[in-house]
Amino acid sequence: MARSFPQFLLAAAVAAVVGGSVRAQDTPLQEAVTLLRLSKSDEAVAKLREILASDPSNTEALKLYQSVSQDEWYMLMTTRGEVQQIAQSILERARVETRQRSRDEAAIAELVATATAKDSDYGTRQAAINKLVANHGEFAVPALVQKLGDPDDAEGQIQAIYVLSQLRSAAVLPLIEALRSSNELVAQNAAAALHQIGDDRAVPAMVYLAGDERPNVSAIARKFVAKKGVSGGAVDLLLAQARNYLQGEIPIGGHSDVVWQLVDDRLVATDVPALLYPSELAKSVAASAVRIAPSSLEARSMLAQANLGQANLIETSLARGDEALRPLEPVAAELKIAALATGVDALRSALDAGVRQGMAPVAIGAIQALAAAESVDTIDQSTLLAALQSSDKRIQYAAAESLVVASGGARVPQQERVVAVLADAVGEEAVRTIHVIAPSLDSAAAVQASSGVRGMAVEANANAIGGMRSLLVNPNVDVVVINEILPDRMPEDVIGNIKKDPRLANTRIVVIAKDVEAAQARFGDGVGVVQAPLTGETLVAAVNTALEGVSSPAGERAEAYATKASNALLAIARQKGSIAGALGNLAKQLDRGDAVSVPAARALGLAGGPVELSSLAVALGNGGSVERRTAVAEAMGNILARIDACPQDAIQALVAVVDSDAEVGLRTAAAVALGKSKLEAQWRADIQKKLRRVAGHAGGGEG
Repeated sequence: MARSFPQFLLAAAVAAVVGGSVRAQDTPLQEAVTLLRLSKSDEAVAKLREILASDPSNTEALKLYQSVSQDEWYMLMTTRGEVQQIAQSILERARVETRQRSRDEAAIAELVATATAKDSDYGTRQAAINKLVANHGEFAVPALVQKLGDPDDAEGQIQAIYVLSQLRSAAVLPLIEALRSSNELVAQNAAAALHQIGDDRAVPAMVYLAGDERPNVSAIARKFVAKKGVSGGAVDLLLAQARNYLQGEIPIGGHSDVVWQLVDDRLVATDVPALLYPSELAKSVAASAVRIAPSSLEARSMLAQANLGQANLIETSLARGDEALRPLEPVAAELKIAALATGVDALRSALDAGVRQGMAPVAIGAIQALAAAESVDTIDQSTLLAALQSSDKRIQYAAAESLVVASGGARVPQQERVVAVLADAVGEEAVRTIHVIAPSLDSAAAVQASSGVRGMAVEANANAIGGMRSLLVNPNVDVVVINEILPDRMPEDVIGNIKKDPRLANTRIVVIAKDVEAAQARFGDGVGVVQAPLTGETLVAAVNTALEGVSSPAGERAEAYATKASNALLAIARQKGSIAGALGNLAKQLDRGDAVSVPAARALGLAGGPVELSSLAVALGNGGSVERRTAVAEAMGNILARIDACPQDAIQALVAVVDSDAEVGLRTAAAVALGKSKLEAQWRADIQKKLRRVAGHAGGGEG
């Protein structure tokens, strides 16, 4: 039976993207197709699941693709449900080029010369083009762009445009950069090549060039825009594109190891880690928007977002132990400086966007920048106040601490709320970042409930594509929880991406399933399973189970939250602000490391009362570092100076230290505290008798 026109288009599109000839083979995919033809849908799905469970490489996926006919691919791609999703997964893997692209400039130059030569026959040219496409990809573009600008070789220009059109999506980003060339011929021919390729990524740049004063350039750009049927201004389109990049929306096959820049009218490739590739593209596009509209707050804000998000990704990855990014540590500081230079209004806007769009790296980066940029006179107008209400506790904690830093602890806006958030933060001991990928109707209540649980920061996406993009741009996640049924992809796709990404090597995976036993058999031992429907309680239990015995940086992150919160509360107390709502939690931190316990003790000394004095007395007797015990003794003295009572447990704890062989500074602090107390005369006399020493030779006794 003849195929319909839509069938033909789909088959042709798949073949054009994947390439390669069809070879009938007895593969698992062929077996699945046969079962589907025999109306044995359940068995076909089981066979397809086996294929996906084997986690085929891109090369293996290409072989699977080539093992069935285009009609059979059409059947797979149009059979709704799991069949369609698994077929899509195999196809996407097959699309990815597995060969490392060569940057051999001499080899490229020779092939470009052959592919664009006036006297080359079609077969010779096409053979050279095939090698450029297969072996060099985007790295062939600079040499081809040189041909585009050669006024003495009109035939070479035409052939170079044709070769670039054969490179397809690989040529798009360097060609967009080439549009900025001061050589009008290069800009004109680069626009012509982009018109031939027709990639949507060129839309914003071509909309801008549609108003160019060079007639030939603007004419081509207008044709491209008309063909695409787009509306809107160039700046708005650039900002939308930058936002998409920042959220990890890179088209299939659009990832690269490099970004392109036009330096002295020559295309230069710079290597970029995979983690930073989306934000690097966002920076480039946002910079173009600022160049076009330097007064635009939205453009400056987007550039700030890209810089801040990238800096935060570098820093959090280093904190997580990703030493591959260690050389970029100083770059993070430069990115922050660039963001600060965009202005306070741009930073506030960046924070607002980060919170609204669920981009934690951007939001936290903006919060940290605003801590330096805001002042006590401007802080009450800052978007930091709105960030206090975020459902993401990482954002809440950072905003509260930054409000204190920016105000110096004095006149802290919404102080009661700030203290409440800091009270939670100071008690964190194991903050685990959880990413839920499940339809909102199934997971919204569970996500909201678990977000309020101490020690858990929960993010969510309603589909697989959104979840994979989020993990791409922010891989600092402890557990990924995936629903067994997703609207757009199979859970195996998400799991496969996690397992292949070295940045997620310590990330644990949990699947939400109606049939737990079937899911365990389907996903294997390396994946946990939680019973559907998901609740806040079952989510917390599943996360705790998944992380049992796992070494994780969560504790280090929690110590950082608690340290900052403890110091922030101390800053408020020093300015005589009320931290009453945090005293109970501060008192529980006196057995933590010095970074948390020392400022906690000092804050208690400034704001505490008899109840906190008892906690301090226990901490003084429980040992620990000299610095901690000294801070505790000083805090006890400050409280004793304010109250009329002299609790016996506190006095005894201080006397025990003074009468010990402890370090002199500690004993001095305890003695000062005793001196501040309102002891009865007889008590003080008894203590003096106990502490009396004779300044004589060793062996002398009491008088």
